[in-house]
Amino acid sequence: MLGFGNSPQEALVSSLLVMALVGFLASSLMRWRGPARLTDLLMPAALLAAYWLAYNKVPTFPPVGAVNKVFYVIAFGTAIGFAAEIAAPRALRLLALLQPAAAAFYVGSPRLGIASWEVVLAAAAGMAVMGMVLRGATGAEDDVKRSGVVAVLALGFAPIALLGASSSSFQLCLLFAGGCFGIMVIHAVKPAYRFGGASAIGALGGLIAIADTVLLITRKADPIALAVLALCVVLPALSERTCRTLGVSLPFPRLFVHVILAVVPAAAAFAVAFLDYGSSFPV
Repeated sequence: MLGFGNSPQEALVSSLLVMALVGFLASSLMRWRGPARLTDLLMPAALLAAYWLAYNKVPTFPPVGAVNKVFYVIAFGTAIGFAAEIAAPRALRLLALLQPAAAAFYVGSPRLGIASWEVVLAAAAGMAVMGMVLRGATGAEDDVKRSGVVAVLALGFAPIALLGASSSSFQLCLLFAGGCFGIMVIHAVKPAYRFGGASAIGALGGLIAIADTVLLITRKADPIALAVLALCVVLPALSERTCRTLGVSLPFPRLFVHVILAVVPAAAAFAVAFLDYGSSFPV
């Protein structure tokens, strides 16, 4: 578990600050002295670091148990995505779309003989999320927008994971969101970030695999809150039209509108979960 601070709350806050600061410094250094392609590794690196802070271990290989499998889904996904970005860019989108299905069957393998339809549904939902995030044109501004949506998804899923009896996944998602904020803040005004194969398959695919552990293994996630959270990848599609209506053309305001359209359903999902659990909500 987390290793900073005297209480769990202090440890979480300290770790969040560390993740944000290290993400900011690494992103700043790469922006100053590194090729843009390498920024693609920052988000999956943040997710792996968040995993280590949350669980305080690197699982043995081959992994046993869904939680341990997630680490290698992230690690191998990062390697495959980064390699495909260089060697087979035309196949990258297909690989990214297939990753959530492979992760669902891998993580949810204990459920295959009991309720295989749940695994199939999780695979389809993961593919839909991946497809919605990756839709549209590519470019530095679009890549920062995608990264912002992934960070909001992690932040929005954290309380759902907590209510799904997975406090470690709650911590992992919060730490990842904090790291993403540190990485992306320097790109808010003048984007120079690459959301490529490693970010898509390693980071977003890894986040989907984390969700699979709660959905398929603990099986206590709030379905209404999840449905509302799914709007995080739907509403941002309206950002271009909204910006045109408001007359917004500069990169930062456009990014702000895009992320806000993702934040609103994430906040609504938290509200739904809080109202469903009432006084029993763990704080």
